[in-house]
Amino acid sequence: MAVRRGGGHPPERLGHELFLDRPVEEREATPYQTPAARALAPRFGKDSLFFLSSSGPGDGLWRVQNGKAVEIWRGSDGTLIESPAVSPLGDRVAVVLKRQGKLQLTLVSADGADHRSVAEGIDVRGTSAWSPDAKWIATGGTDAQGAGLFKIPVAGGAPVRLVTGPAINPAWSPNGELIAYEGQQTANAPLLAVHADGSPRILPKIVVPSGGGGRSRFLPSGKGLVYLQGPHGVQNFWLLDLATDKSRQITRLSNPATMNAFDITPDGSQIVFDRVRENADIRLIDLPK
Repeated sequence: MAVRRGGGHPPERLGHELFLDRPVEEREATPYQTPAARALAPRFGKDSLFFLSSSGPGDGLWRVQNGKAVEIWRGSDGTLIESPAVSPLGDRVAVVLKRQGKLQLTLVSADGADHRSVAEGIDVRGTSAWSPDAKWIATGGTDAQGAGLFKIPVAGGAPVRLVTGPAINPAWSPNGELIAYEGQQTANAPLLAVHADGSPRILPKIVVPSGGGGRSRFLPSGKGLVYLQGPHGVQNFWLLDLATDKSRQITRLSNPATMNAFDITPDGSQIVFDRVRENADIRLIDLPK
């Protein structure tokens, strides 16, 4: 996700169940309230929402908990380049910073007090994703052997290469078995998957818009993969049933603003996503219980 600029605009919420016979319509969008007027790249922790926003030069990292917003990384300390990746307990966040000409993965504590770089040998590309046991982080990037998808041990040690070739924006399934990611970036990118042990998982042919802060997220149940599809200005959410490998459209949105990043609430009840035009905001879609 490129760093985005824009004035303030209230986040929004889309309230409706997504597993009805009809797609959810644009008119059902309502604000998702955050104390910040401008919010991008939403990611949920256990009981918090993290997002990118700016109170000065560059986007910093904010956390909303119990209605209070706290800036835990100032953009003046280093502009964040990609959507944050929040650990399963919400106590740590993986962010991407540009240092010495490379994009590097940095772990930041949820209160912003501590931070450290990991896998400094990988020039990171795209967002990252935590394993459900919080022992690994998956990320795309390039090392001395070239581009690939990697598992990085959080406690330290050598990264494990899972895939060779272009691979960005991973999403890790709740049962820990599957990692979805995007392949070669052109106007669109193929949505691909690999098992956590490196063995392939063949998905149906699906393409998603290139760029952005991650175009797929697993349902908390692990039974489905929600992904964004369509050209800029005509983007909608689709759901892939992982048992049948069949997809169906679950929204029919008409706003021409570009969507970049989204997440699913920990209870599986809603999708939260950003929209970028001259301003930036967040909206929600309700999922069934």
